Amino acid sequence: MTRRPVRSGGSETMPATRRWVIGRGLLGSAVADAGRDDVFSASIAWSDPRRALEDLEGALEAFALDADAIAPTWEIYWCAGKGVTSTSREHLQDEVDVFAGFVDLLLRQDGLNLAHGRLFVASSVGGVYAGRTDPPFTESTPPAPLTPYGDAKLQMEQVVRAASEASPLRTLVGRITNLYGPGQDLSKGQGLLSVIVSSYVTGRPTSVYVPLDTLRDYLYADDCAAMVTTAMRRLGGEDPGTSRTKIFGSMTPASIGAVIGEASRIRRVRAPIVAGQGDASGQASDLRVRSEVWTDIDGLARTTLAEGMSALYRAQLRHAMVNGTPAAR
Repeated sequence: MTRRPVRSGGSETMPATRRWVIGRGLLGSAVADAGRDDVFSASIAWSDPRRALEDLEGALEAFALDADAIAPTWEIYWCAGKGVTSTSREHLQDEVDVFAGFVDLLLRQDGLNLAHGRLFVASSVGGVYAGRTDPPFTESTPPAPLTPYGDAKLQMEQVVRAASEASPLRTLVGRITNLYGPGQDLSKGQGLLSVIVSSYVTGRPTSVYVPLDTLRDYLYADDCAAMVTTAMRRLGGEDPGTSRTKIFGSMTPASIGAVIGEASRIRRVRAPIVAGQGDASGQASDLRVRSEVWTDIDGLARTTLAEGMSALYRAQLRHAMVNGTPAAR
């Protein structure tokens, strides 16, 4: 297969673009930092769905004015969401409804030329393929969610595809593997790598509730941002109304046991890990993936597991020292 060249900076040559990154968690922050284009920002009251949609409507109007004045093309990245596999269906439906309401507002926004725009939504490999037993999964693998979280991600995917069917807006669904990196929100109950590293920094034992031979694809957040922004630039060369779905991952699976082993190598002591504690329902044992879409972009996943975990450890150790948290060094 011929692989198209990808520029080392993570973006292809395109006219100046006005960007809005919605949601500034691990992925959103990395996407906002990627590239050289101007990034629009707005404060959204996410705790109240009705208020959030009102805030988004006002922000969209401001973004439309900015985009029209600053750049000929525009991009919106939807990286928002607090939902995880254990989140209730009711709360996840609130997130879906806010997103669907926002897309409806976008399609009716007179100040934006939809043919000049691109919309990205972050989806989840773990949510979408949790019920499949035939890895590696590709974009053509039929989804099989096991939880309300996976159902919600599929609903959001359908919203953006329908938007492209109804308008000249180009859209991109990003099915992302296990994202990790410094700054991950440990309160969400996600981010096994960050949790394991945190146990080394603090000395507090961590429970792992899936078997140690469980396979996951771990993707460093900065690499993911480079991949996503590059894919969005490429989408700009597609016909108006095009919708693409792409898996974003390292394409290099690792077992939970290998992750723990790597953490032990960094500290040169055994990990304070308690295995087999908790409920593993809704979790697939093997989430290997192989993208079939724009496969040259996969080469931007350059951070090895060893490099990424070392960066996590250094960042968490610095955070502990700055905040006066006892660290088990």
